[in-house]
Amino acid sequence: MTDFGLADHFVGVMKGVIAGIAPQARVIDITHEIAPFQIAQARYLLAQTYPYFPPRTIHVVVVDPGVGSARRPLLVEAAGQLFIGPDNGIFGDLLALPKAKVRELTNPALWLPHVSSTFHGRDIFAPVAAHLAAGASPAKAGKLINDALRQRSLAPVRTGKRYWTGEVVHVDRFGNLITNLAPLDLPELGRRRAVLKIGYEVIDGLSTSYSAAPLGAVVAVVGSGGTIEIAVNQGRADRKLGVGPGSPVDLELV
Repeated sequence: MTDFGLADHFVGVMKGVIAGIAPQARVIDITHEIAPFQIAQARYLLAQTYPYFPPRTIHVVVVDPGVGSARRPLLVEAAGQLFIGPDNGIFGDLLALPKAKVRELTNPALWLPHVSSTFHGRDIFAPVAAHLAAGASPAKAGKLINDALRQRSLAPVRTGKRYWTGEVVHVDRFGNLITNLAPLDLPELGRRRAVLKIGYEVIDGLSTSYSAAPLGAVVAVVGSGGTIEIAVNQGRADRKLGVGPGSPVDLELV
C-alpha cells in the first residue's frame, strides 16, 4: 500500500527486491493510489484492509513524506500480522490493539547494501518484509520501542445528547464521501432518524442503497466498511457538495 501511483517504476522495483530475497512470497497490491502524503487516508484504508488477511501477513505501507529525515522505520506486530513502514502515525490505530509490539528497524543486514535518502520503500521496507517472509524473526529486525508516534483519533466527537460531529476520512474513486460515523457506535439510531449536515447539504435519514435516491440526488448509506457514506446516485458527491477529506459532518438523531 503506497502513494506511489503506477506511472513510475517505484512499485515494480519494490516487488523486484522482494522477489530477489523471497521468491516464494505472494505479493498482493492493496492500492498505490493514496493521495500523496495523506497519512490519514492511509490509516483508514489500512484499517479497512488488514482484518481480511490471514495471520502472519506482512503489510508494507509506504506513505512517507518524512523519508530521509530523522523519522524512524518501524515494524509493528499487531492483530496476528506484521506491518512495516515509517514512524509518522500511519500505524497509530494498531498501537491501541491488545499485545501490539513495535520495533525500530535497526539491523542493516536486512536492508539493501546502499540506502538512498529518498526511497526507503526499496532500500529498507521491502527487503525487511522479504526477509521476514523468508523466515527471519521480527526480533532480528530491531529493538522494541514504546514511543512510536500516535496521531489523533479518527473517532467522531459527541457534541450533545443526540449530536455528533464526524468528518470525511476518504473519498473513493466514485466520489463517495466515507465518514467516520459508525452506526454501531450510535445505539439510539435504531429508534431515531439520522439527519446529516455536510457543507450546505442536509440529508434526512439513511437509505438502504445508492439507488434509493433519484439519479443525481444525494443519499446517505451505511457502506461496506461499517460507516456512513454520502453519495450521489450515479454521480460524484465530492464534486456536487464541494467537500473532501477532513470536511466536517454533523449528525443529529431526531
